[in-house]
Amino acid sequence: MRRRSMHILFGAAAVCCAGVAVYYTLQLERTIDLDRTIAATRSATIAQLSASNADEAPEARLARAVALSAARRQVDAGRLFNELIQGPAPVSVQRAALYDLANMNLREAAGDDARGPVRSLPLIELAKTRYRDLLREDATDWDARYNFERALRLAPESADEADTDQDIEQQRSVTVRGALPQELP
Repeated sequence: MRRRSMHILFGAAAVCCAGVAVYYTLQLERTIDLDRTIAATRSATIAQLSASNADEAPEARLARAVALSAARRQVDAGRLFNELIQGPAPVSVQRAALYDLANMNLREAAGDDARGPVRSLPLIELAKTRYRDLLREDATDWDARYNFERALRLAPESADEADTDQDIEQQRSVTVRGALPQELP
């Protein structure tokens, strides 16, 4: 009896290990197919990149959107990025799409020379909003923080917001009769 139970236990363990091996084999095949699809986007033409495929994995659609953005097809890339952000994609893909969309807006607004004059303030404001969304979700995202600061340098916050901050400070300040406000040393 004892020997029989040991054989059953060993058989169950072998079946579990085989199941895990099959699962990881399928995951590996999926990853290899995804890698091939992403590699194909690097050598694809713009017409091939623009053709939408709803059955495509979110990661491959993200790679296609990045390739379209690099080819300066902002409308098509923006549409794909927005589909990924709002669609049923993994959170990591949604965050990457939001980051890449903000970067595309910032590049388009700054032009070829990021030190030159700004070409589109609304695009910079849109990029700042998207970077803020990323930083609200994860404040430790240093890439988003750096690009957000870069966008702030290109287009500082408006003076109206600074005025409201000063009004709030005046409302919070406590005055004592006969005392003059002094700065700290």
